[in-house]
Amino acid sequence: MSGGRRPASRGVRILCLGLAVLLVCALGSIVLGRHGSPDAGSTGTVTSGSDSSRRSTDADRSESSAYPGLEASGIPTPGDWSRQEGYRLVVEDGRARLPQTESESSVDPLEGGYGVIDTALATLDALLDPTADDQTWAEHVLDSLGVDGGGREHPVSDAPRWWWAERRFTPATLCSAPDDPYVQGQYRGGCTDDDAWDDDGGKAIAEAGMFDTTSTDFPVPDGLALDSTTNPQDTVSRAYGVVSVPMDDGIWHVTVYCPATLDGPAVDRNGSELASFDGVDEAWTVHGLTGFGTADRPCVTVEVTVGGQKPFWWFGDES
Repeated sequence: MSGGRRPASRGVRILCLGLAVLLVCALGSIVLGRHGSPDAGSTGTVTSGSDSSRRSTDADRSESSAYPGLEASGIPTPGDWSRQEGYRLVVEDGRARLPQTESESSVDPLEGGYGVIDTALATLDALLDPTADDQTWAEHVLDSLGVDGGGREHPVSDAPRWWWAERRFTPATLCSAPDDPYVQGQYRGGCTDDDAWDDDGGKAIAEAGMFDTTSTDFPVPDGLALDSTTNPQDTVSRAYGVVSVPMDDGIWHVTVYCPATLDGPAVDRNGSELASFDGVDEAWTVHGLTGFGTADRPCVTVEVTVGGQKPFWWFGDES
């Protein structure tokens, strides 16, 4: 994906996905794109407010299963384990502040599928869905993808639909895989001595808690003011999340962009941004050093890389 590549229009992209399915039926071959060798306690102000709306990608899904792609592939479906967490604010007399004592401080799960892991799961559900017709499948895949912070699209692997449909969630892949350079500190406590997996499947799915910003190249959004004496990646990387999912062909990485993160919005339990704190008795804000989604400005998947592929934002050593 060179910087000069111009993204195709939505209509052309849907047509291309449909043609890929037809070509595979005719030729019986598979082509994989780029598949190869093999702040808690901080101080500061809290902002609020946005009128953006969340896109729905499953309004016309089959009623037979809420998550046909995840269930077919064996990937755990969304639940408490995948929910986004928020850092609780202290709300008093119509104003909010950051906690000042340990008793005031807590990190709590929030409702709504606006966070990094739930967003990644929604895209994988679309990609791996074996039940929809070809046109609907292509539309769901494209509807689950968006642009990065620089306004660029990143084409998903050009593997044909039957290849996606055959993929299976394989936690044991972690047990024999080298350390993940993109999602460091991945849990491998479920690995047995014979490289099998003996733990909850959700524990095999990891979210990057931070990035090695000496090896990342996330785009800088237009208009974002940055200190020229510091590495811009230290700031812009915080608007992204990366989820690793062990599959039968290797570890997949889903990169998610969360535009609300850098604003530090205040939200209610359902993830809706708060324009004021009048009549509000509880609120939460960004927790951690990576992407945070809201109901008004949800996270959106910008890239899916399968086993052996390198995310667009990484240029460091992969060893």
